[in-house]
Amino acid sequence: MDREPMELLEKELEDLKAAVAEIKDTQAKYVREHHQLELKLLEMKGDIHYIKQSQDKLLGNLNKVLFIIGGGFITAAVAWIVGGGLSQ
Repeated sequence: MDREPMELLEKELEDLKAAVAEIKDTQAKYVREHHQLELKLLEMKGDIHYIKQSQDKLLGNLNKVLFIIGGGFITAAVAWIVGGGLSQ
């Protein structure tokens, strides 16, 4: 009779070892997936930074063009006024 409880404990210990090994494998898989997600996140952050820089440059250049166009209209208006304007 003493042998039966020992066998049950040994069987339970083997089952626990198998469960722990399965948990370790699952955890390792999740760690790898987490690492891949972190790499993708870093790549996306880099892409967003590049897009934001490009957008800022484009906005700056657009402002310059608008100032040039606005300056042209103001210059034309001043030249028209100096040239006599409505009195012609």
